[in-house]
Amino acid sequence: MRGPETFIQSLNLGGRRSPAETLLVYALHIVVAVVFILPLLWAIAASFSPNEEVFKYAYPFSWRALLPSNFTLAAYENLFARDFGVALSNTFVLGMVVVIAGGVVNSMAGFAFARFNFRGKRLLFVGIILITFLIPIDLTAIPRFILISELKWINTWPALIVPGLANSLVIFLFRQFFEEIPQDLIDAARVDGASWLSVFYRIVLPLSRPVLITAALLMFLTQWDSFFWPLLVAPHPALRVVQVEIAISIGEYQTLWNELLAGSMLAAIVPILLLLPFQRYYIQAITSSGLKD
Repeated sequence: MRGPETFIQSLNLGGRRSPAETLLVYALHIVVAVVFILPLLWAIAASFSPNEEVFKYAYPFSWRALLPSNFTLAAYENLFARDFGVALSNTFVLGMVVVIAGGVVNSMAGFAFARFNFRGKRLLFVGIILITFLIPIDLTAIPRFILISELKWINTWPALIVPGLANSLVIFLFRQFFEEIPQDLIDAARVDGASWLSVFYRIVLPLSRPVLITAALLMFLTQWDSFFWPLLVAPHPALRVVQVEIAISIGEYQTLWNELLAGSMLAAIVPILLLLPFQRYYIQAITSSGLKD
């Protein structure tokens, strides 16, 4: 009977692959890349095509579907004629406000859970922070909408901003990361007379760049991708966000597929530009914070 070591060696894990195995691995990578990239290339080409020609070469699929048959910017022009630029700016402002204000709220909550001992701490953390991971956000839409309505915040910025400030996942990441900071640093600062607020801003936060960037990305992308809640509480055209504006391309009797795809391409640019330069911080924060109990 082969032991675990023999089985692992037979799989050639962590060892040097033969030329045939290396070729097979690269071939599989190429196949997977093509499967994911082809729909994106088709969507880009379709966004530059007239609406009636979007599916012209898609069924059956032809390589010509990856190139606009009649290149036109009409879809993008129609989007911005319909105040798509306002929706982009609204979403960007919303995301930045939530990142700044929510960063303060969530980081301080995470620091309190990581460093302070108080009655009911574990119950509060498990009951409010962790259990909310299991509750779909749309499930709480009705009670939140009733509260927003009672506050007379419908079609106002507070209705979009305030519910997104506290994020249980971000609090969890902050708490896990802050627990990794050596207690000796905090004790030394306290002995020197530093207040807890000074310890938090002068010692803890400067050491927490990975989790700060990760938290900012999570909160910003959550707001950037939000659709149901903004549609529910802020349907006014002046407060539309990008996902709601894109959905307008789906009409009651006709779907403007080229405009829908054009808006999707524009909406995808911002997350890509954010994730590419900061992905190493994101991975570092997730691996160092999310796996520790």
